[in-house]
Amino acid sequence: MTRHGQANSGAKDHESYDQLSALGHQQARWLGDYFSEIDQSFDRIIAGDLKRQQETARGLNIPNLPIETDRRLNELDYFGLAQDLEEKFAVPFPDTQEKFVEQICTILTYWEQGKITSHVESYAAFHNRIEEIIDEFAKRDERVLMVSSTGVIASIVAQQLSVPIAHRNRLFVSIMHTSLNRFELSCGMLLPTLFCATPHLDRPERHHARTFI
Repeated sequence: MTRHGQANSGAKDHESYDQLSALGHQQARWLGDYFSEIDQSFDRIIAGDLKRQQETARGLNIPNLPIETDRRLNELDYFGLAQDLEEKFAVPFPDTQEKFVEQICTILTYWEQGKITSHVESYAAFHNRIEEIIDEFAKRDERVLMVSSTGVIASIVAQQLSVPIAHRNRLFVSIMHTSLNRFELSCGMLLPTLFCATPHLDRPERHHARTFI
C-alpha cells in the first residue's frame, strides 16, 4: 500500500486539497520508475476514488495494468471533522504542523467518543471498511498495490499493533507521500511487515521530496 503523492497542502477544504502538487506528480513517477528498476510487478492496482489517489495511481505508469477503484480506500473526512470540531469546541484549523498533530489527536478521540461527527461516515464505519478491504485481499494469492491516504494507512497499522487512540496521531504524521507499506498474513495474523519505506526518494538529490504535508 502506498500513500498518494503530495497534494495541495495549503488548502483548507477538501475540493482545494484534492489534487496533486507538481512535486506529488513527480513522486508518483519516481515510485513507478523504482518498481520498473527492481522488476516489481503486481497482479492488481487499486485506488480510492479521490482525485489525488487516482492521479497517483496513473502517475505510476504501470503498463498493462488497469487501475481499479474502491471507495473503501478513501481517506477519512478530515475537513468535515475539523469543521465540526471548530464549531462545537472552538478548536481552529491548524496553521503549523505542531498544531496539526494536536488537532488530529483531538479529532480521533472526539470522533471515537461521538463528540464530533462527519456526514460521510461514523468512526466505526470508517474502521470497518478499511479492515474489510485489507482482510479481503490479504487472503488472496495476489500481489496487490493499493493507493490510499495517511489516515487509512495509519489506522490499519494502529489497529494491528493495538496503538491507543491518544498516540495514533504519531502514525498519521509519520507516513510520507508515496511511501510503501506492506501488510501480510503471518501465523494467521495480518501484520505490517513494512512501514513508510521510501527507496525511490532516499537518494541525496531527492531528499527534498520526502514530504509529509
